[in-house]
Amino acid sequence: MARHSSDNTAGNGLAPRTILQRLGSALIGARTRAIMSIWIVLGLGAVGTLAAWSDTSSATSGAFTTGTIDIKVGNPAVDNNPVAFATTLTKADILPGQTVSAPLQVTNSGTVGFTYTIAASTNNGTLGVLLNTAVYAGTTCTGTPLSTITGLTVAPQNFQSSSVALSRPIGYGDPADNLCFSVTMPSTATSPATPISGTVTYSLLATSV
Repeated sequence: MARHSSDNTAGNGLAPRTILQRLGSALIGARTRAIMSIWIVLGLGAVGTLAAWSDTSSATSGAFTTGTIDIKVGNPAVDNNPVAFATTLTKADILPGQTVSAPLQVTNSGTVGFTYTIAASTNNGTLGVLLNTAVYAGTTCTGTPLSTITGLTVAPQNFQSSSVALSRPIGYGDPADNLCFSVTMPSTATSPATPISGTVTYSLLATSV
């Protein structure tokens, strides 16, 4: 009588128990590798987190405040058209050879130093060609002028110094700059047949240094 062994293989020469054991080993090995892989990933993540330490510093400046340029004229100082200047530099019947003059104080009322230029113009070109104007340093129009303009025009002309615009500096906190302006009708001027009148305007332009 033939003897049957419980270890007979099923179809592929392996016993069912052996197949189960190998499958179990394979599953356990795969799980172990998966767990190990997970721990490796977590380990790298932990290292990465620890390595992300950082530090910052900052430096803030002091306050910045804009400066102001404020040029004023006259005494007392005003923005435009001081009364004393207008009432002094005037003549109702000027004739050839005559000169009229008036002082003008220039003040820095701002918070920064500046230099300024001076231009002269007239509102009557016919009268302007008969007039010359000069600017002097000081309160009187004596000595050598800083600059002279011969023949006034409606368009402003800058007083010149060495072929460039005459420039006067006034620092912040400096005392006022004293000037004197004169208007002359040269002795060679031909008076018009009928009286004409007009005004002379001095424009001061301040620029930061």
